[in-house]
Amino acid sequence: MLNRKYFAACIMSGLVMASCTKETNYDVKGDTETKFFTNITSPGNAPQNSLNYSLVNIPNTAGSGLVNLSSTLPANIQFPVLATKATTADATISAVLDTSLISAYNAAHNTNYLPFPAGILKTDGLLAHIAKGNTMSTDSITIPTDPANLGAMTGVAYMAPIKLTTLSNNSAGKITDNTTTQITYVVANVEQRRIKYLATTSDVIGALITPRTSWVASFSPALTTTGSVTDASLTTYSRWSASPGQIDVDMQASKNVTGIRLYTANSATYVPSQIGVYLSNDGINYDYIGAPLKANLTYASSYNYILFYQAIQARYVRLKLSYPTSTNTQNYRVVEFDVYAQ
Repeated sequence: MLNRKYFAACIMSGLVMASCTKETNYDVKGDTETKFFTNITSPGNAPQNSLNYSLVNIPNTAGSGLVNLSSTLPANIQFPVLATKATTADATISAVLDTSLISAYNAAHNTNYLPFPAGILKTDGLLAHIAKGNTMSTDSITIPTDPANLGAMTGVAYMAPIKLTTLSNNSAGKITDNTTTQITYVVANVEQRRIKYLATTSDVIGALITPRTSWVASFSPALTTTGSVTDASLTTYSRWSASPGQIDVDMQASKNVTGIRLYTANSATYVPSQIGVYLSNDGINYDYIGAPLKANLTYASSYNYILFYQAIQARYVRLKLSYPTSTNTQNYRVVEFDVYAQ
């Protein structure tokens, strides 16, 4: 009798386990319908289910506007369509660009994405095909790109929501109604670079401003050693005790600034690891110009050269100098501060 009860219990247990295994294949527990969706792993703080690219645009030195320096946008942006389980029939899935979703995304996530300028993404006729018995499309949603208009991207971040919309064969299943996997976001983050990386003296526009005797320099944090940084002497300097340090220079008149020449140390080992550059006309509202790393700047004859692609009008110059934690505080200093102008 005991053996019969044990046998019956095993059969019931097996049936329950088999039922649970089948349910794990469904999009929603208890839903036997095949659902079509996309699923892309997105890095960092990027939108969920997004494809992310980067661009660098610079001022057009031959005229107005911007030109593209570099881009990770491929010739064709592609992503497959997936099914929650093997399809029972061939089907074609259509997708469209829905720019109305950008404002909805911005409102929900406190972001400021812009729509891509016209002509960069070709979003007509977006299709993917999935064959009977498969869980992934045999091809991909494909968005051709045109790099000719990348210079029109004057903002910081752009978004193109691509939404799955229709299915050619309703007997194959349906498009998921889960907005997270129904929509794929194509995202481009743009750096507007105004500082020319690894520029040398041959890239200088204009000339060093002289004299500098009327200039006023102030520092933060408070100085531990006080000396002039505008007296053309390499034996006087100002030094502080914490990183980052900040120097603000009032040139007493507005200039068409084209770059900065900075002497902080007589060895490349001790120069700042990063220099944040800000310019202002009123000493209150500062325009962020860039924050090149040590590796982005030329160091020659004890000077770092921070040169701009084009002249920028300013009276006040602010630099934020950051150092590695291993740097001795004796090297938190500025010896000479020069400005190039046209």
